[in-house]
Amino acid sequence: MTTPPLPSGTPTSARVTVTRIRPDEHALALALSPHPHQQSFVASNAESLEDAADDPDCVPLLIRADGQPVGFAMYTVDEDDGNYWIYRLMIDARHQGQGHARAALRQILSMLSGLPDCPCVILGVKPENEAARRLYEQAGFRPTGELIGGEQVLKYEF
Repeated sequence: MTTPPLPSGTPTSARVTVTRIRPDEHALALALSPHPHQQSFVASNAESLEDAADDPDCVPLLIRADGQPVGFAMYTVDEDDGNYWIYRLMIDARHQGQGHARAALRQILSMLSGLPDCPCVILGVKPENEAARRLYEQAGFRPTGELIGGEQVLKYEF
């Protein structure tokens, strides 16, 4: 199953945009990373870009605030269950605490809600990543009761 093309990017606010990463923008994503204590919560952007290169269903996204790169995200259609999953959502350490993750998540959900075969979005979060779990639950994600690879599975229904 191949994901449909992603819109060019519509701002969720005057400040934050989420757009599909072009090959010439990979260095921008590679320059972003979370705080050292958060690195175990999410795969590196280099690993994520490799995953996207190997799997055409993975859609890597660059998060910008006021035009400057501040984060990385990626979604895909999971081959095991056929659902859309947000595999990555990371805001660079220098740009955290400014609402960028919340705005980016809203935009990603908006993009996915427009797809005809996307009644829900699923993601996994490490139980010790309390800030991320709180963000997702405030956005409307609900725990499914499942654990996959040590991550709590959350689901958002449109």
